[in-house]
Amino acid sequence: MKNKYLKTSIVILAVLLLSNSFSGYINLFTEGLFKNYHYQTENAEFEFTTIPSKGRDIEMMKRNFTYFKEQHPEYNDLKLYRTFERNPLKFWNWYSYISDDIYQFQYKIKTESNSTKGKFGI
Repeated sequence: MKNKYLKTSIVILAVLLLSNSFSGYINLFTEGLFKNYHYQTENAEFEFTTIPSKGRDIEMMKRNFTYFKEQHPEYNDLKLYRTFERNPLKFWNWYSYISDDIYQFQYKIKTESNSTKGKFGI
């Protein structure tokens, strides 16, 4: 009985390790090539959509957010939030959820805004 639990644990651990190693390929088939991630401030004064496969990455967003705050000093205390959730059922992304900059921002439900100020997204 003990041997059966050990074998099962090893298989589960191997599946987790391999799936997280090949998560890029798995996501290509499950989410497509041009996956995008949306970020915004609390009241949607600033919004940005990253598309890492097209070069619109986190660093570009940070530069645009810094520029936005320089142009609008009244918004100097703004904080960015991600508007997409982590899905714990997608176990192949667990390593990315912990280590990738894309997921390091706090989650907030997306707020719709009528303003065009700070709309750096698509």
